[in-house]
Amino acid sequence: MKIFLLLLTATVSMLFGAEGWLKAPQSVIDTKHHLEWQDTQEIAEYSDIFKMAKAHCEALHLLEKNDWRLPTKTELLRLGKSKEGKKLFLHLHKEVFWTSQEDANDDVNALTVFSGNGFVSSTDKCDTAYTMCVRTSD
Repeated sequence: MKIFLLLLTATVSMLFGAEGWLKAPQSVIDTKHHLEWQDTQEIAEYSDIFKMAKAHCEALHLLEKNDWRLPTKTELLRLGKSKEGKKLFLHLHKEVFWTSQEDANDDVNALTVFSGNGFVSSTDKCDTAYTMCVRTSD
């Protein structure tokens, strides 16, 4: 049954021009990279420091799954540059989001990505940024 639903969703998604992306309840799935992105009202509201953002994703229990995490720079950059993928999100706004990666050149900073255009920056871990969690899809 699960396979049938995935195939049906993939077919509908491809008909609407979102190749490689599927809209699911409370998430968006990047089928090409096997990632499931959180898509709840919380991503437009939850802003915190790096340590809390990381803990937030690790504690997230969404869609009966508990293996959520902060995305890597590459994952968030890929999403930030994907017009097709971003169109499927109900709650994604143009904001600066935490990645899971600390700045290799400065241990007080971590990398953030602006969802509007995929711009990467180094942000003080004590500053606040938005949090969107991701997981490797089944």
